[in-house]
Amino acid sequence: MRLLLTGGSVFRDGGFHPLEIAVSEGRIVSVSPRLPRDGASVIELNHHFMVPGFVDVHVHLREPGFSYKETVFSGTAAAAAGGYTAVCAMPNLSPVPDSPEHLRAQLDIIEKNAKVRVYPYGAITMGERGEAMADLAALAPYVPGFSDDGRGVQSRDLMRRAMLGAKELGRIVAAHCEDNSLLQGGYIHDGPYARLHGHRGICSESEWGPIARDLELLYY
Repeated sequence: MRLLLTGGSVFRDGGFHPLEIAVSEGRIVSVSPRLPRDGASVIELNHHFMVPGFVDVHVHLREPGFSYKETVFSGTAAAAAGGYTAVCAMPNLSPVPDSPEHLRAQLDIIEKNAKVRVYPYGAITMGERGEAMADLAALAPYVPGFSDDGRGVQSRDLMRRAMLGAKELGRIVAAHCEDNSLLQGGYIHDGPYARLHGHRGICSESEWGPIARDLELLYY
Protein backbone atom coordinates (compact mmCIF):
# COMPACT_ATOMS: atom_id res chain seq x y z
CA MET A 1 0.00 0.00 0.00
CA ARG A 2 1.26 3.47 -0.88
CA LEU A 3 1.01 6.03 1.90
CA LEU A 4 1.15 9.81 1.63
CA LEU A 5 2.03 11.81 4.73
CA THR A 6 0.90 15.41 4.45
CA GLY A 7 0.33 18.46 6.60
CA GLY A 8 3.53 18.13 8.63
CA SER A 9 6.96 19.73 8.85
CA VAL A 10 9.92 17.64 7.73
CA PHE A 11 13.40 18.13 9.17
CA ARG A 12 15.76 18.59 6.25
CA ASP A 13 18.92 20.60 5.58
CA GLY A 14 19.08 21.81 9.16
CA GLY A 15 15.50 23.03 9.51
CA PHE A 16 11.81 22.14 9.30
CA HIS A 17 9.96 22.54 6.01
CA PRO A 18 6.34 21.95 4.90
CA LEU A 19 6.94 18.84 2.80
CA GLU A 20 5.02 15.71 1.93
CA ILE A 21 6.40 12.18 2.17
CA ALA A 22 5.44 9.19 0.03
CA VAL A 23 5.98 5.72 1.50
CA SER A 24 5.79 2.46 -0.43
CA GLU A 25 6.39 -1.01 1.01
CA GLY A 26 7.71 0.48 4.22
CA ARG A 27 10.25 2.77 2.58
CA ILE A 28 10.30 6.49 1.85
CA VAL A 29 10.23 6.88 -1.93
CA SER A 30 9.73 10.63 -2.35
CA VAL A 31 9.85 13.90 -0.41
CA SER A 32 8.46 17.04 -2.02
CA PRO A 33 6.31 20.12 -1.30
CA ARG A 34 3.46 18.49 -3.24
CA LEU A 35 3.16 14.86 -4.28
CA PRO A 36 0.55 13.16 -6.52
CA ARG A 37 -2.19 11.26 -4.68
CA ASP A 38 -2.64 8.48 -7.28
CA GLY A 39 -4.90 6.46 -5.03
CA ALA A 40 -2.54 6.65 -2.08
CA SER A 41 -3.83 6.36 1.46
CA VAL A 42 -3.43 9.90 2.84
CA ILE A 43 -2.37 10.43 6.45
CA GLU A 44 -2.93 13.96 7.76
CA LEU A 45 -0.22 14.90 10.27
CA ASN A 46 -1.91 18.05 11.59
CA HIS A 47 1.26 20.15 11.82
CA HIS A 48 3.31 17.48 13.60
CA PHE A 49 7.04 17.26 12.99
CA MET A 50 8.76 14.49 11.04
CA VAL A 51 12.42 13.78 11.74
CA PRO A 52 14.92 11.04 10.84
CA GLY A 53 15.13 8.21 13.35
CA PHE A 54 17.03 9.16 16.49
CA VAL A 55 20.19 7.31 17.55
CA ASP A 56 21.20 6.78 21.20
CA VAL A 57 24.91 5.97 21.46
CA HIS A 58 24.82 4.94 25.16
CA VAL A 59 22.13 2.52 26.32
CA HIS A 60 22.03 -0.36 28.81
CA LEU A 61 20.14 -3.38 27.50
CA ARG A 62 21.68 -5.67 30.17
CA GLU A 63 21.31 -8.93 28.26
CA PRO A 64 22.84 -11.42 28.63
CA GLY A 65 23.38 -11.66 32.37
CA PHE A 66 21.14 -9.04 33.96
CA SER A 67 17.72 -9.43 32.37
CA TYR A 68 16.03 -8.56 35.67
CA LYS A 69 17.22 -4.99 35.05
CA GLU A 70 16.46 -4.72 31.32
CA THR A 71 16.20 -6.88 28.21
CA VAL A 72 16.98 -6.35 24.57
CA PHE A 73 13.27 -6.66 23.82
CA SER A 74 12.02 -4.21 26.45
CA GLY A 75 14.82 -1.69 25.91
CA THR A 76 14.49 -1.58 22.14
CA ALA A 77 10.68 -1.50 22.34
CA ALA A 78 11.01 1.61 24.50
CA ALA A 79 13.50 3.06 22.02
CA ALA A 80 11.11 2.46 19.11
CA ALA A 81 8.24 4.08 21.00
CA GLY A 82 10.39 7.19 21.48
CA GLY A 83 11.42 7.51 17.84
CA TYR A 84 14.83 5.85 18.11
CA THR A 85 15.74 3.57 15.22
CA ALA A 86 19.24 2.63 16.39
CA VAL A 87 21.01 2.28 19.74
CA CYS A 88 24.54 1.41 20.86
CA ALA A 89 24.53 -1.05 23.76
CA MET A 90 27.11 -0.88 26.54
CA PRO A 91 29.14 -4.00 27.42
CA ASN A 92 28.44 -4.27 31.18
CA LEU A 93 27.06 -7.77 30.67
CA SER A 94 27.74 -11.38 31.62
CA PRO A 95 29.61 -12.64 29.77
CA VAL A 96 31.40 -9.38 29.02
CA PRO A 97 31.77 -9.03 25.22
CA ASP A 98 35.57 -9.12 25.33
CA SER A 99 35.89 -11.77 22.61
CA PRO A 100 33.87 -12.80 19.55
CA GLU A 101 32.68 -15.89 21.43
CA HIS A 102 31.30 -13.82 24.32
CA LEU A 103 29.89 -11.22 21.96
CA ARG A 104 28.00 -13.92 20.07
CA ALA A 105 25.75 -14.54 23.08
CA GLN A 106 24.63 -10.91 22.88
CA LEU A 107 24.33 -10.85 19.09
CA ASP A 108 22.07 -13.91 19.13
CA ILE A 109 19.64 -12.17 21.50
CA ILE A 110 19.76 -8.99 19.42
CA GLU A 111 19.00 -10.89 16.23
CA LYS A 112 16.04 -12.62 17.87
CA ASN A 113 14.47 -9.87 20.01
CA ALA A 114 15.59 -6.37 18.98
CA LYS A 115 12.90 -3.98 17.71
CA VAL A 116 15.43 -1.44 16.38
CA ARG A 117 19.01 -1.70 15.16
CA VAL A 118 21.42 -2.48 18.01
CA TYR A 119 25.15 -1.87 17.71
CA PRO A 120 26.96 -3.41 20.71
CA TYR A 121 30.19 -2.02 22.12
CA GLY A 122 33.06 -4.40 22.75
CA ALA A 123 34.96 -4.23 26.02
CA ILE A 124 38.33 -2.48 26.26
CA THR A 125 39.70 -5.02 28.75
CA MET A 126 39.05 -8.66 29.53
CA GLY A 127 36.04 -8.91 31.81
CA GLU A 128 36.13 -5.11 32.19
CA ARG A 129 38.69 -5.76 34.93
CA GLY A 130 41.25 -3.26 33.62
CA GLU A 131 44.08 -5.79 33.65
CA ALA A 132 44.54 -7.19 30.13
CA MET A 133 43.31 -5.69 26.89
CA ALA A 134 40.51 -7.47 25.07
CA ASP A 135 41.04 -8.75 21.54
CA LEU A 136 40.07 -5.49 19.86
CA ALA A 137 40.98 -6.63 16.37
CA ALA A 138 38.75 -9.71 16.59
CA LEU A 139 35.83 -7.64 17.95
CA ALA A 140 36.18 -4.71 15.54
CA PRO A 141 34.11 -6.14 12.65
CA TYR A 142 31.07 -6.42 14.92
CA VAL A 143 31.22 -3.27 17.08
CA PRO A 144 31.26 0.53 16.62
CA GLY A 145 33.79 0.99 19.41
CA PHE A 146 35.12 -0.14 22.76
CA SER A 147 34.22 0.73 26.35
CA ASP A 148 34.64 -0.57 29.88
CA ASP A 149 31.36 1.11 30.75
CA GLY A 150 30.82 1.44 34.48
CA ARG A 151 34.52 1.00 35.18
CA GLY A 152 37.34 3.38 34.44
CA VAL A 153 40.54 2.05 32.88
CA GLN A 154 42.97 2.88 35.66
CA SER A 155 46.20 2.11 33.78
CA ARG A 156 47.50 4.95 31.64
CA ASP A 157 49.59 2.59 29.54
CA LEU A 158 46.68 0.21 28.95
CA MET A 159 44.45 3.07 27.85
CA ARG A 160 47.17 4.37 25.56
CA ARG A 161 47.47 0.96 23.88
CA ALA A 162 43.69 0.69 23.61
CA MET A 163 43.47 4.10 21.94
CA LEU A 164 46.21 3.21 19.48
CA GLY A 165 44.51 -0.08 18.70
CA ALA A 166 41.11 1.55 18.22
CA LYS A 167 42.65 4.17 15.94
CA GLU A 168 44.26 1.50 13.79
CA LEU A 169 40.95 -0.36 13.58
CA GLY A 170 38.88 2.74 12.77
CA ARG A 171 36.82 2.45 15.96
CA ILE A 172 36.20 4.75 18.92
CA VAL A 173 36.93 4.45 22.62
CA ALA A 174 33.96 5.46 24.78
CA ALA A 175 35.72 6.09 28.07
CA HIS A 176 34.16 5.72 31.51
CA CYS A 177 36.14 8.41 33.32
CA GLU A 178 36.53 7.50 36.99
CA ASP A 179 39.63 7.35 39.19
CA ASN A 180 39.01 4.58 41.72
CA SER A 181 41.67 5.91 44.10
CA LEU A 182 39.58 9.06 44.69
CA LEU A 183 36.18 7.44 45.31
CA GLN A 184 36.79 6.71 49.02
CA GLY A 185 33.44 5.05 49.51
CA GLY A 186 31.47 8.01 48.18
CA TYR A 187 28.22 7.67 46.33
CA ILE A 188 27.17 11.21 45.27
CA HIS A 189 28.97 14.39 44.22
CA ASP A 190 30.94 15.99 47.03
CA GLY A 191 29.30 19.37 47.24
CA PRO A 192 27.18 21.50 49.57
CA TYR A 193 24.22 19.11 49.37
CA ALA A 194 26.32 16.11 50.39
CA ARG A 195 27.88 17.94 53.32
CA LEU A 196 24.59 19.42 54.47
CA HIS A 197 22.86 16.05 54.55
CA GLY A 198 25.72 13.92 55.81
CA HIS A 199 26.34 12.01 52.59
CA ARG A 200 29.75 10.65 51.69
CA GLY A 201 30.79 12.54 48.57
CA ILE A 202 33.01 11.86 45.59
CA CYS A 203 35.35 14.67 44.53
CA SER A 204 35.08 16.12 41.03
CA GLU A 205 38.70 15.23 40.31
CA SER A 206 37.72 11.56 40.22
CA GLU A 207 36.11 12.41 36.86
CA TRP A 208 38.04 15.32 35.43
CA GLY A 209 41.38 13.73 36.31
CA PRO A 210 40.87 10.74 33.98
CA ILE A 211 39.42 13.07 31.33
CA ALA A 212 42.59 15.18 31.50
CA ARG A 213 44.73 12.03 31.27
CA ASP A 214 42.83 10.76 28.24
CA LEU A 215 43.05 14.13 26.50
CA GLU A 216 46.82 14.04 27.00
CA LEU A 217 46.88 10.56 25.48
CA LEU A 218 44.81 11.80 22.53
CA TYR A 219 47.33 14.61 21.99
CA TYR A 220 50.11 12.01 22.09
